[in-house]
Amino acid sequence: MPKIRTDREVETRSHEHELTIDAPPDTIWRAITEPAELVNWFPLEAEAKPGPQGNITYRWAPDMVGTCRIVEWDPPRHLRTSWMEPTPAGAAPDPEQRQIAVDWFIEGRGGRTVLRLVHSGFGREARWDTEFDGTRRGWDYELRSLKHYLERHRGRTRRAFWLRRPVKLAPTEAWEKLARAGFVREGLSPSLSTGDRYRVVLGSGESIEGTVLIHTPPTDFAGSVDNHNDGLFRLGYDICGGGPEATVWLSAWGVERDAFESTEKRWRESLRRAFEA
Repeated sequence: MPKIRTDREVETRSHEHELTIDAPPDTIWRAITEPAELVNWFPLEAEAKPGPQGNITYRWAPDMVGTCRIVEWDPPRHLRTSWMEPTPAGAAPDPEQRQIAVDWFIEGRGGRTVLRLVHSGFGREARWDTEFDGTRRGWDYELRSLKHYLERHRGRTRRAFWLRRPVKLAPTEAWEKLARAGFVREGLSPSLSTGDRYRVVLGSGESIEGTVLIHTPPTDFAGSVDNHNDGLFRLGYDICGGGPEATVWLSAWGVERDAFESTEKRWRESLRRAFEA
């Protein structure tokens, strides 16, 4: 018998992501609910009150923080939360924003786990397009980060930085300075596809190389990076954070603080020069 959609489902849209991870369901459950695990693949800081009627707070920056109420708690099979509600005391949630939900479905299959994420409740009007597209692109990367952490660095502490540069440029113009002839100086060929090996020279003069995970110019590139202990490297052009912004990420596991902070300093300066030239 076909499922009858509710009025709410007809009025809204969702995006769905599925991947298989070489880890058991309870390991994935901890990775998506425990702050000490969340910061090893997703936000820069996290807090949680686990269980029914609890919440999880993600924080990347003072202007990028939100609390997600736990709506369904069925470990290790199903977690449903709201999405990024305001956190200041006394702040009233946006009644429309509260309709947005994230469902995590976890299913063990022969020693591995299929994780399916459904981000739903987005309006169909054009004013929702930025949020819809931003979260869709975001999960495409973040779930790969989860897989990379659990399969290749499980139990190791991540160090990560997120560099942001406000720009007043169209996507193609910003991408040129970010990925073709600025922060990345050479090597990021438009023909690169998921699974290809890449090697680029940055504006700082250093080279990095690894395997392509995502390449959708003029908005996204992500890949593993051999030079930083099999870490993850990401470039992006975003408007969902109030932008437009050019952004650079580096995540690395099991690396020394001093060396990592030195990389952050060099890359921050290189990003500044790329957009001031």
